[in-house]
Amino acid sequence: MAPLVRTSLAPTAHTPVMRARAKHRQKVSVAAALFRSPRSGRARLMHETFVDHYVDDFLYCEFLRERVLRGARRPLVLVQDGAPLHRGPWTQELAEDFYPRLQVFEFPAYAPELNPVEQLWAWAKDKQLANFVPDDLGQLAAAAEHVVGLAEHDQRRLQAFRRRGTAVVENRTTFF
Repeated sequence: MAPLVRTSLAPTAHTPVMRARAKHRQKVSVAAALFRSPRSGRARLMHETFVDHYVDDFLYCEFLRERVLRGARRPLVLVQDGAPLHRGPWTQELAEDFYPRLQVFEFPAYAPELNPVEQLWAWAKDKQLANFVPDDLGQLAAAAEHVVGLAEHDQRRLQAFRRRGTAVVENRTTFF
């Protein structure tokens, strides 16, 4: 739970001290999908937080199945990066089970700037949670939920993430 350290506005020669516990590696992972409606153009964010879990392709597929596909009324186009969890056997099986309702495409390798969800993570980590030192894992999870919740309800911010990396495929609902 070491903080992401950034420059602060502390007075010269008064460097702030951040104390973090260095036990075993604890983490909070967040899976997210950013939607774009072909009719209205509005963006929508769905996410799920995983406390002290490594998100593998099984958990990722459960997120897609339970949070994304269950709530969708129209065919979906999934555009994702080439992370191992996006290519695993559970993900492949999900894509086959839901075809043609779910079509899967990949961003080019080494192109995180095209992925709007990567823009969300950069904003959350580098801007909102920089220099944040949680007391425990619960506080980190609450902070992550709060920050993603801020983005979820901010249409201008979601549109900005989407504009930085846009993919429109055959007038269908697209999510990243």
